[in-house]
Amino acid sequence: MRKASRRRSVVMAQHAAPFLAFLVSTVLSGCAAGRTKDYIFTVTGIVTARDNVPLEAADVTLEVSGPVYEGIDLVRTRHVLTDNSGGFVFAYISHKHGVTYSITARREGFEPQTVSGSAPPEGDHKIRLKRVAELDKSNAAGRLVLTHYSRPTTHYSPCND
Repeated sequence: MRKASRRRSVVMAQHAAPFLAFLVSTVLSGCAAGRTKDYIFTVTGIVTARDNVPLEAADVTLEVSGPVYEGIDLVRTRHVLTDNSGGFVFAYISHKHGVTYSITARREGFEPQTVSGSAPPEGDHKIRLKRVAELDKSNAAGRLVLTHYSRPTTHYSPCND
């Protein structure tokens, strides 16, 4: 009986081999077809004042318009603060090349500025913020208009009459 049971299992294996080969090839080709390519999504830059002084602790906001992920979380908007050299970095993963984005830099006492691009950018963004107190707006007559000013202080001396 041992020979008969061995023969039976050999015959079953011979009949099952084509089916198993088909099953394995289908699973493997299905997995390969379902794979997506990952791209690195990195946006870097520096925020300075107009005089090229780096701005530490400026709030930089990233807004993306495509599939960008931090781990498994979908990224739409992220905030970082610039370091002591004015630098910032956003680094994520995307399944799509050329995802568009915009970044807005803000700091108290400065006008915010927004720039746009697509990943990967050609280089670091260099964002120069203008101080709110700068005189650079003109009125209709062409005269400079203050955009921000402080109130003058008047000192009175007591009169002894």
